[in-house]
Amino acid sequence: MRRASTNPKPAPVVEFVPDLVYYMATASDPAPADGVIHFSIDTKLHYNNFYLDFGPLNLGCTFQFTRVLSKMVASALETRRKIVFYSSPEPSFRANAACLLCCWGVLENSMRPEDAVGRFSSMKFPPFHDASPTECDYKLTILDCVNGLLKAVQLGYVDPGAFDVREYHHYEQVENGDLSWVSPKFLAFAGPHETFSASPDGYVTLTPEHYISYFKQRNVTLVVRLNEKQYDEKQFLRAGINHLDLLYPDGANPPEFILRQFLLACETTPGAVAVHCKAGLGRTGTCIGAYMMKHDAFTSKEAIGWLRICRPGSVIEPQQQFLDSIQHKMWRAATDAQESSSSDQRLAKQASASLFSINIFSRASKAGDASARSSPAKGRAPRPDKPTGGKELQHYGAQQAPTNYRDKTQGDSLLQQKQSCQHRCVR
Repeated sequence: MRRASTNPKPAPVVEFVPDLVYYMATASDPAPADGVIHFSIDTKLHYNNFYLDFGPLNLGCTFQFTRVLSKMVASALETRRKIVFYSSPEPSFRANAACLLCCWGVLENSMRPEDAVGRFSSMKFPPFHDASPTECDYKLTILDCVNGLLKAVQLGYVDPGAFDVREYHHYEQVENGDLSWVSPKFLAFAGPHETFSASPDGYVTLTPEHYISYFKQRNVTLVVRLNEKQYDEKQFLRAGINHLDLLYPDGANPPEFILRQFLLACETTPGAVAVHCKAGLGRTGTCIGAYMMKHDAFTSKEAIGWLRICRPGSVIEPQQQFLDSIQHKMWRAATDAQESSSSDQRLAKQASASLFSINIFSRASKAGDASARSSPAKGRAPRPDKPTGGKELQHYGAQQAPTNYRDKTQGDSLLQQKQSCQHRCVR
């Protein structure tokens, strides 16, 4: 605990909910006061950073906070007390505290995101940084994250009331799978390896067998691999789970033909899709984010904000600007898909002029191609008449993918950072 304040100069206070909930940034613990409940999460809820990133706090921490604050508010109303939520004045602590409070205001107090964030107009916050060791000029704000969370809740990506915090924290651990549900359609996870290993310092690698039972229980019907081969995909295929290889370089943006194949495969897959690269953060988050923009009309910043909350570290360096650059193209692709369902002739004209007009689906089934053309702009992807077979999915893009990458990549470093941090910061 910090020392009680002896400084006569009062810390700046934000009235978040009139006459009830306040926020204060202070270097010391506030002095006790009658009719006031003081609380802080600075030493209780932590962000495990990779490099220069510092937030936002993950989905488990966010819902822990909103539930605790809601209980405190109920008690405060009964006893006619006020609540003062406080944090360190250090910029990263203030940004995370304000983000949490705004998430609570939107989810539990029916506030508009702009109004919640507007309560802090007298304060300046640093933008959230990506999971990289170099300075980042991309500005992801508290409002972006709150908008992303609200949209995810509204679309049914997550149910705050039914969310299992313990399960979330269990599976985010590397040794337990390092997996996160982004939506009912998508599971993001770190890439498996051919053999299981556990080093003396606690570094663990898992195999496909560690995931198969869970995937079957949760109706995962397709695994998409975005990185170089580190396990035999036949292990998934034998279990009845389709597998698709869409390899492109670590830390890079997906080429057009890769992204188009990714979208088509996900649109024609009836169940959930598990996506991985090496760490399940950069390439994985980028491709899923594109799908979110196309099918659920997320803005790029809403998509990144949500991905950073549900799977910290997602979307890195130029991938942020890439999602910005394809936002309107994804929205147009969704509109084109809706319109094309009523006119095959119009579809042909639109396809020839669209962003993803390269014909690389010569080996895809006609049923799958037709299903992709009629996919809706919002909601869940339609089921094809016949599920695509594992061998067909496995073939997509295999010949176009390069294979000669560096021995150690961004994904390797992120995995090592994550596991090292998790072992230092026992929850």
